[in-house]
Amino acid sequence: MRCNHRLHSGLILAVLAFVLTGPFVVDVRAVVVSDSLYNAHHPRLLFSPGDLPGLLNKVTDGGPDDAAWQFIEQQAQTTYPQYPGSGILGAGFGLETFPNLGLVGHITSPTDEASLLIGRELTVQLADGYAVDFDEANSGLRLRSLALGYDMFFATAHDSVRAPIRAEIESYLTLMTTSLAYELYEYRPYLANHSAMFAAAMGLAAICLQDEGDPVLLAAALAMADRICHNLIIYQIDERGSYGEGGFYALWTMKHLVYYFSARRRFDGYDYASYRRVRAVEEWLAYELLPVGSARTLNTNDSAYYSRPFSLQSAYFAWATNRWSSGLSAWMWDRVAGTYGVSFGDSADKAGTVLWLQPVPQAHPSSLLPLRQLFSGRGLYHYRTGWQTGARSDDILFAFFSGEFQGGHLQEDQNQFVLHGYGALLVVDHGPGGTPKESEAHNMVFIDGAGQHNAGFSIGTDGAITEYLLGGFADYVMGDATAAYTTHSRFNDPDWPVAGVDWSWGYSGANPVEYALRRVLAVDDGTVLPYFIVMDDIRKDGSPHSYQWRMHTSDSNSVNIATHPYIVTADSALMEIHLLSPDPGAVSVATVPYDNTTQEANSIVVCISQTAVDADFSVLLLPAKNGMALPVVSTATLPWGIATTIDFGGGVADILLRNDSGGMIVHDGIESDAGLTLVRRQGGSAIAYLATNGASLTIDGTLFAEMLDGPASFALSGQSLFIDRYDADYRFVDNGATDLHYRDQELRLVSDGIGYLVSDQVTAVTNPVPGATPLSLSAYPNPFNPTTTILVTAPEGDVVAVTVYDVAGRLVRTLWQGVVTGGVRVVAWDGTNNAGATVASGTYFVLATTGTSRFVSKVTMLK
Repeated sequence: MRCNHRLHSGLILAVLAFVLTGPFVVDVRAVVVSDSLYNAHHPRLLFSPGDLPGLLNKVTDGGPDDAAWQFIEQQAQTTYPQYPGSGILGAGFGLETFPNLGLVGHITSPTDEASLLIGRELTVQLADGYAVDFDEANSGLRLRSLALGYDMFFATAHDSVRAPIRAEIESYLTLMTTSLAYELYEYRPYLANHSAMFAAAMGLAAICLQDEGDPVLLAAALAMADRICHNLIIYQIDERGSYGEGGFYALWTMKHLVYYFSARRRFDGYDYASYRRVRAVEEWLAYELLPVGSARTLNTNDSAYYSRPFSLQSAYFAWATNRWSSGLSAWMWDRVAGTYGVSFGDSADKAGTVLWLQPVPQAHPSSLLPLRQLFSGRGLYHYRTGWQTGARSDDILFAFFSGEFQGGHLQEDQNQFVLHGYGALLVVDHGPGGTPKESEAHNMVFIDGAGQHNAGFSIGTDGAITEYLLGGFADYVMGDATAAYTTHSRFNDPDWPVAGVDWSWGYSGANPVEYALRRVLAVDDGTVLPYFIVMDDIRKDGSPHSYQWRMHTSDSNSVNIATHPYIVTADSALMEIHLLSPDPGAVSVATVPYDNTTQEANSIVVCISQTAVDADFSVLLLPAKNGMALPVVSTATLPWGIATTIDFGGGVADILLRNDSGGMIVHDGIESDAGLTLVRRQGGSAIAYLATNGASLTIDGTLFAEMLDGPASFALSGQSLFIDRYDADYRFVDNGATDLHYRDQELRLVSDGIGYLVSDQVTAVTNPVPGATPLSLSAYPNPFNPTTTILVTAPEGDVVAVTVYDVAGRLVRTLWQGVVTGGVRVVAWDGTNNAGATVASGTYFVLATTGTSRFVSKVTMLK
């Protein structure tokens, strides 16, 4: 999807005038590259001459990369010679062809001159037949192939043949480094996969022509490539690795970047692999892989379920096995392009496999990753019961999204969710295409027949995960999509990111609301059937409106709404849909076929409608494998809200209380002022609980938890306690809990000697007034070994970056970058650098920066 934007006519004329009158045509007559000079530098992008023996051995030793090599050889020797140049170049301008021909030409012993000749002819044809233009994606693809072609195919050519290729490459770099139309792609919302396409090509070209072209131009190109790479890493990849445009474009972006990263490291030692976020991408992608086999992935943000996009772009996984000996990427590669994956022949990235894939032992994701993860920088929550060992498994995957638009191919509708389980597509999204990006394709609440703001095609909307607690047996997440119904993203404001940019074509279609909140509970402790509760509270204004709760399921399933609970039935599974509120008798229910107009599967939409001033929908989703015994669900509507019991039998039952009163309620021995209270009983005793925004919880006469300084969300699961306020003054009944967790950190528990665990007032940090404290940071303990906790305070909503430097001013670790909520952020440093190695003892500087402020604090690492 191209970014559809308009520049004012004056700006376009100014850009064109500069291009036409500026230094667009490069005079290379003074640059004569002798054979010895050329051969001293080339090839050096994909490999150097010293790498060739090792590569030949690598692809003929019986390893998993041998098949890719054999396929490439066959293409170069029998397929490519049969096609005219334009046919080989294809829509990608030689995206796969150029590296394939180069590998075969150089690795084969003796050198395969026929492949090198084809590559040289294609490079000349590319230079003669096209010129750089303002199509940043296709110009990037062509520049990539020109750089690779010049690097690999011209050893026996006369400089009169090389010179026009150099001139053509420099003409691309000149336009890209001097045109505002390209500079825009350094900034959101333009900053996206197209940015990576031409930035990586610029970097390859700048390295390719070192000592053979204009040094000022090459330095400018390398600097611009690095600015874009850095911005992509910081803004499009969150600290846990989730990429803003979704799984397909994560790997498409990385496919371009890792070729540049590898060449750059060979060129001057600069190693993008040291960025923690670059490695974290592999961890997030493991959550996006569905357990249904055949390389299926979540079909959001242009990731198509049926076309298996991970299989097409597997270079990142191969590169990760080379750079980090990553067992996780080895496992992922095997499931998308290897034993359990799918091969897309010449459309897939075979060259990356040949260059980088290493036979490292596979590491199963469950040995490295938690089953529940919040990607807070993107507003994405993932839940899994596990990952497949072979091709597929019966594991459950649930994902919920509500985040800030960053640009590119984001499905901008917020508060959406999906659910796959037991091999069935129970709650689905709709993948790539214009129609699948609209509200009708997502699982959300409609008002008066309309969804959220007119999103899609680079006009974004914003949501936010404003509350969450990952609490062991149950997780709680709340998304706020108020802005998504009401207006466009701040990155689509007039004159953003420069004067003259006009996004107003996408401002129509808003559906303003006073609030649109969705609370989600994912409940599973491994002993009973997992289930999910989705609760919506939404109000348009003070008048009655028609509200419709919509949920898509695969059109291969059947849906029975004749009786309650409603039932979705698939080949291998079923799902009960329990409407907890409003009462099923007070709503109308219908199923509607949905045609997404693409190759993706269509769906059936379950529509639950009511007319109200402010609507609330509470829906329990209970998936099960066919033949499993299902719990008995009963719900009572009470003056303060609803009470639901989920009875699993054998003395195990969950009691959910939704408290809309704002005060204390009592039900079934549970006394609580929390908005949501979930208690698990076994044999009549409470063994686990979760409460949101409450100050106290009493069960069967025992005060289990009390917050003495204001409400918090808290939970007990097994011997672990969880809380969403690191600074809370609390007391928990001492029933054997051994640890207390605030997000990724473990807080200290102290016994008061009279039966309660209380906060450690000695080490607790005072909470600043949100938004009232200037930028600052502090660390405790300091000195430290092995971990120090860093408290960052900043005005509410500020974007803050936290980094660590050594005494020589060298970057050691990028700890965190994101929007500060609540005026405070707690970050832990475990004394490791960006490569994961433990740093030496000594003094380090922790730097917090915003767009206008910076604060430095000194810490000391002791061993």
